[in-house]
Order: sequence, then C-alpha cells, then structure tokens
Amino acid sequence: MIRPFDIRDVSVIQRLTARARPLACELVAVDGVNPLRDAIRSYLGGGRDHAVVLVERDADHDVEAFGVMYVLPNANGDSNGENGTAIHRRAALVLMAPHAQSDELAEAWMYLAQEFAVEAAQRGAHHIVAEAPEVGGEAEALQGAGFVPLIQQDVLKLANKPELGALPEVNGLREQTKDDEPLIKALHLRAAPKMTYQAEVSFDLLRATHRMDRGFVLMRGSELVAHVSVRQGKRGYGMHALFRPDAERDALPTLRLALAHLSSSRNWRPVYLTVRHYQSWMLPILDELGFVHMTSTMLMVRHTAVHVHHPVWSPVTAEAAAIKNTHSASIHLESRASPSDGEGAYHEDALSGAHDYARTANH
Repeated sequence: MIRPFDIRDVSVIQRLTARARPLACELVAVDGVNPLRDAIRSYLGGGRDHAVVLVERDADHDVEAFGVMYVLPNANGDSNGENGTAIHRRAALVLMAPHAQSDELAEAWMYLAQEFAVEAAQRGAHHIVAEAPEVGGEAEALQGAGFVPLIQQDVLKLANKPELGALPEVNGLREQTKDDEPLIKALHLRAAPKMTYQAEVSFDLLRATHRMDRGFVLMRGSELVAHVSVRQGKRGYGMHALFRPDAERDALPTLRLALAHLSSSRNWRPVYLTVRHYQSWMLPILDELGFVHMTSTMLMVRHTAVHVHHPVWSPVTAEAAAIKNTHSASIHLESRASPSDGEGAYHEDALSGAHDYARTANH
C-alpha cells in the first residue's frame, strides 16, 4: 500500500534513511536533505508544502520503502497564478529508500515512482525528473514507471581549497549581469545538443532552487562563448560551467578565476559540479584543478498528464476562435466592398453571421 506520510511512519523513515539513494545528487550534496523533517512538515501542512513524501508498506511489512519529491516553481520564476494560487510546472525525485538491490525493492521503486507522477500531476507539474545511478536497478525501475533516459552526466567534487597560484588575465571575461540572460540562453541552445537543451534550462535543479551568488561570462566581440556560475547551499557550492567547443583553451583560466573568488572566503566549503556527457572534454581540466569523480548518473524525465481547465476542444474555446476568425474575414471582405454596397449594413450583417457561425462551429 502506498500513501502519503503519516505519523505512524516515523519509524520507517528513521530506519531506511541510512539506506536511501539520492536521485538529485548535486542538489543533495550542496544543500543536504532531511527526509524526516520534510515528511513531518508536509504532514503538518496538509500536503501544501513543496515536499511530497510517500510511504509504501505491505500488510506483512515484508517490503517497506519511501521517497521524497520536491515540487519546483514555474520555470519563468512566477510562483503565483489565478486567485493567488501557486503554479508549479516541474517536480524532482530527491531520494528513495532503500536502494533497489532486489527484485522486490525494484518493484517497490517502480510503484512509488508511478504514484509520485500522479502526485506531481495533481500539483500542476508537467514534468518529473530523477537522476538515477548508471549502475544498479534504480534506472530500470524508473523506466518501468514511465521515465525516459535523457542524458548521462558525471558529478565531481572539489573538497579542498585549490592552490591556484598566479591568476592569468582572460580577455573578455567579466561578471554576469541581468542583461546577459538572453545571451546565456542562446549559449545553451548552441552548445547543448537539441535533445538535451530542455535538460540544461528546465531541469537544472540548482538553478530552480538556489539564487546565483556569482556568475562570469566570457565574451568574444558581441558573442558569449562561456558561462560559469556559482550557487551556495547549506553544505557547499554548486558550480555550473558551459563552454563552446572553440573556447576550450579558455576553460582552465576561466575556472581558476571563478574558484579564486570562492577561495577568498574564510569558510571553505566543497564545490560540486555536474558535467554533461557532451562536455566530457572538461574532465582532464577539472582533474588538474583538483576535482574528483563522485558518481555517474543518468538524467531521466517523465511527462505527466496535467488537468487542463479550458481544453482546446471545449465549446467556449471553439466559439471564441470561430468569432475571431469570422470577424477577421468580415473585416477583410468589408475592406474590399465598394461604398455603394452600404458599409454599415454589411458590417452589422457580417458580425451577426459570425456569431451565428460560432454557435454551431462545435456541433
């Protein structure tokens, strides 16, 4: 049986948390996650919190599992909709426990993921994402629940403050401003494969949950060829780096300058960086800077069936479209009519005909 967290499930969360498998590796590393706290907060909030916790327990307690999902704000940053209600467009599986080391637990993962997709749809989320390990039964279980693999990626960690030495000067490198946002989106569109562009922009969990602390852009004339940004969490920093292939020689000095700003802080915190497979040429450069490989994951996504309040086939929508189309046609015909035809009478008849046509357009 799968249901939302209840107070009687506290012992399940406490027992299984140590065996949890993160499904948003960089987000969990940068900010941390407390499943029991999220579960109790969601329970006390009556399901209105951004965290959704589901528990699976059969009658004999042979299989016990739970998962945590975060519902993220709208991609354009708008968190309010009509009548002040919250608009949510994306959701992310943060972790599930225990890890799927048996067929029974893999099946439990599949059913949990399916129920999370239902919960996400009820909260208005159009997509639900998860970063499953490449090795293990988790990815297979998520595929059974309708998730589709999108892109492979490596998660790296810089634990110690790097020895950067003398910093070189990089021509065209400056701090990011608000006016650079269109250029950054264009860089993502050019650098990322078309199939993964949505992953870069829409499914970046750190971008959705943390404000940017520092950003740098590398310009060549009027074109943006590289972008590096840093976001701070409770336990570390999340760094994002994207370079055009023709800017490879500038990657090392640009990253060194970005890390230098973090090194100047008194309290050093680990830095985490996710590298998509099409940017794997950066791995030797990051290795030179002191980054070490943490894990390899696969970004997976499932589209949900969200309720549409005014579907395109509804009578209201059809009538409005018909009125608009026939009214436009009547104006076009009127402009071609001669003055002797009686413009006022013709216009009135055309509008009346338009309304009559709209009433029957959907029948």
